[in-house]
Amino acid sequence: MNVIDLRPDLRMVLDSGPGQAYLLRRGRQVVLVDTGIAGQGDAIAAALLDWGLDRGALTHVLLTHWHPDHVGSAAELASWPAVQVWAHHADAPIIRGDKDGSLPALTHSEEGFYAKIAGSIPAAPTCRVDRELGDDEDLPALHARVLSTPGHTDGSIALLFTEAGVLFTGDVATEHEGQVILGPFNNDRPEARESFRRFATIDVDTVCFGHGRALRGPDTAKLHAAATAVIVPDPLG
Repeated sequence: MNVIDLRPDLRMVLDSGPGQAYLLRRGRQVVLVDTGIAGQGDAIAAALLDWGLDRGALTHVLLTHWHPDHVGSAAELASWPAVQVWAHHADAPIIRGDKDGSLPALTHSEEGFYAKIAGSIPAAPTCRVDRELGDDEDLPALHARVLSTPGHTDGSIALLFTEAGVLFTGDVATEHEGQVILGPFNNDRPEARESFRRFATIDVDTVCFGHGRALRGPDTAKLHAAATAVIVPDPLG
């Protein structure tokens, strides 16, 4: 298990593949944003135990989109005692296995990279979705808000935890070599670029990406700079 403590209440669990999962602690309860690839239940349980908590402390699994490096362990975690699985209504049918997800519209620069990454990610078992989230829905019980960010997938979302001061961008944005850029492998690149612009007005202590290093404190200004740039940073576009 590879756990990176970002703050006393926030840790990132890295798995053996490209996915990242984030545990946000709220007293004796914990919310998980994304799950990494399949088979990460034990690693997430160990990260909870290191906080002095058992599996019953995990109350919500929030999924930013349906890709298997983000929802791979959702079905496993859904069997835990208190877990509810929440995802946007456009991606929920794919997560449940009711329909197939569409492949991204790759640029020439992405083709080889995608073939390499996709081959390393196991398929995600189908998983129930207990609540389908709407566009820009407030989640008062979690002191959070959904930010609809379609383009990577139809139901891609970011999650803004207002009380905790944390933004989870999903894959619409990513951090790469110290810079914030548009995430790769999008269904609709122009729409993803418009969604990326939504981060221009976000002011938080911590920004967590689906891929890449989290930003803390003054470094979060990199997200604002990228989202307000004349052209959205998109080196693979």
